[in-house]
Amino acid sequence: MAENKLGPNLQAGAGFIAKRVQKSLNRAQEKVLQKLGKTMETKDEQFELCSQNLNKQQVDGNRLFKDVKAYHAAVRAMHEMSKRLSQTLRDVYESDWNGMEELPVIIESEDLLWNDYEEKLGDQIVRTMENYTSQFAEVKERVAKRGRKLVDYDSARHHLEALQSAKKKDEAKITKAEEEFNRAQNVFEEINKELREELPVLYQSRIGCYVTVFQNVSNLRDVFFKEMSALNHELYNLMKKVETQHSGKAFIIKGLNSHSSAENAKDAPLSPPANLSQSTSGGNSRAEAELATVQSDDSGVGVPKSDAAGPEVISTSDSAEGDTPQDPDQELGAAPPSEEAQPKFAPVPVPRVSFSFEGKQQETSEEENTADRDDSGSPDPPGFLSEAVASESHAPSEDGPLQLNEPRVVLRVDFYPSDQREGLLKGVREESWNLHRDLENRSGFFSQTLIQPVQ
Repeated sequence: MAENKLGPNLQAGAGFIAKRVQKSLNRAQEKVLQKLGKTMETKDEQFELCSQNLNKQQVDGNRLFKDVKAYHAAVRAMHEMSKRLSQTLRDVYESDWNGMEELPVIIESEDLLWNDYEEKLGDQIVRTMENYTSQFAEVKERVAKRGRKLVDYDSARHHLEALQSAKKKDEAKITKAEEEFNRAQNVFEEINKELREELPVLYQSRIGCYVTVFQNVSNLRDVFFKEMSALNHELYNLMKKVETQHSGKAFIIKGLNSHSSAENAKDAPLSPPANLSQSTSGGNSRAEAELATVQSDDSGVGVPKSDAAGPEVISTSDSAEGDTPQDPDQELGAAPPSEEAQPKFAPVPVPRVSFSFEGKQQETSEEENTADRDDSGSPDPPGFLSEAVASESHAPSEDGPLQLNEPRVVLRVDFYPSDQREGLLKGVREESWNLHRDLENRSGFFSQTLIQPVQ
């Protein structure tokens, strides 16, 4: 009984498979004949244009969908990194700092804002593009089916034409061929009509999709950045409170200390004002010549001070009393041909070179030379500006800043523009200057909030 029931089903299945195979063979044969030019292929220019637009629309839609997903993934990654950065700030924020209660609120609000932005991007952007691109697969399948039905229609038409043009006509075959042709024609025209109506509508839908996507993107970004800007402003104000609370602790970049500044100051050339007196220029030239002599003596053979100090002082005073200053090269004389021909001079005190501005430019040459001669015994360091008292003890962790002990006296000195630092002053402790007389190695920088001027 079971075999009797399965028999008709197997026969029906075999017949269906044979029919499918026969259709595939007929379609392949028809395509070969069309390529060889033996049969004519039915053309529909309007549908071909719609098909080209569909292919272009699918490529553009898939590209936009890919970029939207990448943008959403980047937002998720940025959210994660922002959360980690905020958590790090929360960990390093000490309990005694101002705004300890406000910081968690700002961090939580920022995280909620990122979550809202990420979720709305997924709902309004990614899913919209996903629904838009998912319809292309079904439409492309229908277009492929329309192509197969077109081949069946052309095959049935050519078969009917062949029977009708034969010399010996078989009416039964012609009638059967006409029925197959009419059936294939109806199927093809039905699906072709549907696609010709749907494809233009689908192609126009791209505009609405693009408008919706980018309007949503613009609106979401506008709201997100505005609210995030407000949170950033609150965080900035919070850090400002911490800065005000610890204003005495200046942030100094490591490596920019007083020693490097002094070396840079040495290398920088000095350009005195043009309206200085000629005697001052002559004195400065002699000071530079004497400095060169001192440097050469440090590396060479030295002689007692008493052998050379006298003539140098006399030459300085003579130059101040003369009408016209002599050239420094003429005063020092020509360079000797060898070191053995002339003995070296002993080191002499180098007068401090200071350039006066405006009111001090009216001083006479005699007063300037007198100040140069007495500079070695001056109680104030070069470039002295004012005295101040340390109002707070400060022990820096680096070599550049100056260590202050309350209530020590500090001597403020001037420094080169290249060494200037915002909110910092340069100076030397009074006892250190009186003991060592070494401004270069004993001076340093300190915050102006750590001292009080001497009344």
